[in-house]
Amino acid sequence: MTMAIATCGTAGSEGKSRPPLRFGVESDKGLWTNGSDDLVRIRAVDLRDLTHKAAAARQDCPHAVVVVDINVMIALDVRAARTAMSDSAYESGDTMVYVGTPTGLSGLIADIYALGIADGAILLPADNEGVLDLIHDVVVPELQTMAAA
Repeated sequence: MTMAIATCGTAGSEGKSRPPLRFGVESDKGLWTNGSDDLVRIRAVDLRDLTHKAAAARQDCPHAVVVVDINVMIALDVRAARTAMSDSAYESGDTMVYVGTPTGLSGLIADIYALGIADGAILLPADNEGVLDLIHDVVVPELQTMAAA
C-alpha cells in the first residue's frame, strides 16, 4: 500500500535538487518531522518493495519528497531489541520492520537516502516507551548531523 499525505503540486519544488534527508517520528503524541515539506509516505515490506513503490511515486510526481514508514524496536544492544520484539505481540503487516540498535537504524536510513531509494523515513516506535526515548536521545541527533552534512 502506498500512503500519500501530499499532492503532487505541493511536494518538493521545481528546479530544485534532491531534498535533504527527511525524517520524523509518529507516536501517540502525533507526527513530528524535521522539515516543513509535504511528504509522500510509502509503506513497504522490504527494500525491494520500497524501491519499486518509491520509483512509482516519483514517476507520478517527480518532485515528491518520498519517505518510508519503518516500524522500530531498538535497544542498546541487538539481543535486548530482539528479546523485546519477541516478547511483544507485534505484527508487521505491510510495513518495514527494524529490530536492532539506534546506530544501526540511523545507518539504515542513511543508506536508503544515499542510494536514492527514498528521501528519508518516518519512524513508528513499537509500543515501548524506551524505544521512543532512544529515538529521541540517539537516533534523531545522529540523523540531524547527517541531514546537516
